[in-house]
Amino acid sequence: MTSQDLASLHQMATFPTFTFLALVLLLAQKATVYGSTNNTLGKDHVKGTIGAILDPSSRIGKEQKVAMEMAIKDVFDKTNQSFDLQIKNSQREPVQAALAAWDLIKKQQVQAILGPHTWEEGSLVAEIGNQAQIPVFSLADSTPHWATKQWPFLLQASQNHNAQMKAIAAIVQSWEWHQVTVIYEDIDSLRSGVIHHLSVALQQIGVEISHRVPLSPFASSSSLSKELETLKGEQCRVYVVHLSFSLAVRLFEKAKEMNMIEKGYVWITTEPFSNLIHSLNASSLSSMQGIIGLKSYFPQNNPNFQNFSTRFHEKFSLENPEEDKHEPGIYGAQAYDAVQTICLAMRETSNGSQQFLQNIRKTKFNGLSGNVQFLERKVAPTHIFQIINVLEKSYKELGFWSNTKGFSMTTNESGTNNTSMRSLEQVYWPGGAWTAPRGWTFPKNASPLRIGVPTKSSFKKFVNVKFDAVVGDVAIVAKRYRHAEFTIPYTESGLVMIVPVRPQTSNRGWLFVKPFTKAMWALIGAIIVYNGFVVWLIERNHCPALRGSPLNQIGALLCLGFTTLFSLQGEKLHSNLSRMAMVVWLFVALVITQIYTANLTSILTVQKLEASISDVDSLRNGNAAVGYCKGSFVADYLVEVLRLHRDRIKYYNSPEEYAEALRSKEISAAFIEAPYAKLFLAKYCKEFIAAGPTYKVGGFGFVFPKGSLLLHDVTKALLNVSECGRLRELEESMIASEKCAKVESIEELSSLSPSTFCVLFILTGGTSTVALLVYVVCYKRFWHNTMWGHMLAIVRTWWHWIKTFSRRISDAERTRNAF
Repeated sequence: MTSQDLASLHQMATFPTFTFLALVLLLAQKATVYGSTNNTLGKDHVKGTIGAILDPSSRIGKEQKVAMEMAIKDVFDKTNQSFDLQIKNSQREPVQAALAAWDLIKKQQVQAILGPHTWEEGSLVAEIGNQAQIPVFSLADSTPHWATKQWPFLLQASQNHNAQMKAIAAIVQSWEWHQVTVIYEDIDSLRSGVIHHLSVALQQIGVEISHRVPLSPFASSSSLSKELETLKGEQCRVYVVHLSFSLAVRLFEKAKEMNMIEKGYVWITTEPFSNLIHSLNASSLSSMQGIIGLKSYFPQNNPNFQNFSTRFHEKFSLENPEEDKHEPGIYGAQAYDAVQTICLAMRETSNGSQQFLQNIRKTKFNGLSGNVQFLERKVAPTHIFQIINVLEKSYKELGFWSNTKGFSMTTNESGTNNTSMRSLEQVYWPGGAWTAPRGWTFPKNASPLRIGVPTKSSFKKFVNVKFDAVVGDVAIVAKRYRHAEFTIPYTESGLVMIVPVRPQTSNRGWLFVKPFTKAMWALIGAIIVYNGFVVWLIERNHCPALRGSPLNQIGALLCLGFTTLFSLQGEKLHSNLSRMAMVVWLFVALVITQIYTANLTSILTVQKLEASISDVDSLRNGNAAVGYCKGSFVADYLVEVLRLHRDRIKYYNSPEEYAEALRSKEISAAFIEAPYAKLFLAKYCKEFIAAGPTYKVGGFGFVFPKGSLLLHDVTKALLNVSECGRLRELEESMIASEKCAKVESIEELSSLSPSTFCVLFILTGGTSTVALLVYVVCYKRFWHNTMWGHMLAIVRTWWHWIKTFSRRISDAERTRNAF
């Protein structure tokens, strides 16, 4: 068991001495009591006797009494079996409840006991019932989780109020409140149980309980006024009220008198009050306008409950005419279901209390309060709560919350779920406000805010930028969190090393290729080769110099492409096609060379600068002196993280001192927070440069005392200013005020890419391609005509030879015949 559980047991053991003596007397009667129980089960005219311990003077007791009597009658009407109900008055006293239990067991010989409503009473009744082996149905709303293990015959018949604390935390988180005040009844079960669970639930979402206000169950009007007056003078305006119904009503009436149910206040009530809000009249509700309540949910639209409600209204009004409202609530429904459970188990029991207890644990049915089923001798939790809002003469239902689904408008599975209460119906807040209160205010008698502004800052520009009333350039450092809290950083976080610049001494022999990118150089080479090929192909039949071995022809091809960069050589070209290609290429070449020359001239006239120190290792190895801003955390960072020698670290008070120390080589580098570094470089851009990486640190934030309610609102305001771009505008305006004509470096002169000359390359490439296509087509036609002529000539010659040969043969034959 936890420490809280042990504390509860100890507290229960410290009841008055006469209570303990009464328990001893009861335990001495154990054997007789158990025998009487068996005899009762054997009666013919009554199936069983049920005992109930209530407080008939309270609204809960009144509802439970009427509901139990109705349940007994309904069981008889349905089964024709009679059960006897014996009701005893606890008078809201634990000792009286114990005596009532003794009387029910010894004299009335009951087989089960229902109630009472408070755990202080229920714990004694549970002990007596356990010793007598009589099942006790606890209707207490704060039964400890260990109780059913301590007493085997104890069954928890009501929902445990600990589960609702997660719902309270979800409500608080929905409205972004960061502190709450808890007002609770000063009784053992609440101190060790419910309030502990509320504290844990709030801690899980980062919400602090600023004050715990225990109230005596019999608190006088003057004591209530005193406690409320104290709360009125505090900052926190969110109150979680976990009180009994009668005490909560008195508290709200007094709060109304003291103007604490007004704009800016938030009141959240738990089940002990909210579950009975239906019983209040309009006069009482007038002192509670705008409060939010969390009550147990149970289905009220089904026919069974509607029938029960009608009959309950009639019976309750007759027995309790002093009550203004006669509708049943969750307590009446739970009492009705508990009696039904006992009667059902008794009907199936034939052999002693152990079997009776087992039958109770097996019970499962759909009751008025929901599904009735016992798990480990506790009624199965529903974990569905209804959120209500007091408005005018009644209250409205805002929606529901469950542990698995969060907030929703309905309990249906198909309903839309949300993690925020803002998705439910609009809330009417105290004082007639529809806008959610911020949850805190300045104390009533508080002095004006005193804002501290760092006076030793090296950069006054950042100090003088005001966000409402909070200013300062305080670095967010882990060590400082032990004493204060910070907002989110409102500047860029980081530590920058500033060093003097110097001309670059590295080899500049390859600067001639800088004007163009690699892709540009490759494209120029490709277009030269392509244009040379086209001219070579067209001119090779006219110029013997373009013929010869393949090596000679390749050299001639490349020569044609490059020489046209500087001259047209038109008199050496024989074809108009090659002349056309070369004219366009020469134009493109002239443009490219002129641009190349201009860009190269710019590069050669710009001095390339580099950092005089490249990294921290160079400083460390050279045992160089460095500087930092006086009063900052940087010195410890340089020693502990960057491992620089403390005796080589010097502090300075202004940007001018930094600059002078760097110029005179008093220090080799200065370590400055990133926002300051931007201002410094904006002013001295020609002399100094940032070198090495930016070292991650916390940045600048606003500081507040621990627990300050201003922290969250200022943080939210900073986020809004940052997200809308206002912070960036402020920073740029400060940097722009430092007018410095920055020296342009070679890296800032961009090399030209093919995209700059795409039109020119398409022009020359397209022209050469057209010339090539025309040449190929014409050359093929010429070749085709020449070959056809040769073929005709060959055919004519062959035909002439055949004719001549035939004539000679004919002449020879003619001569031979003549002889």
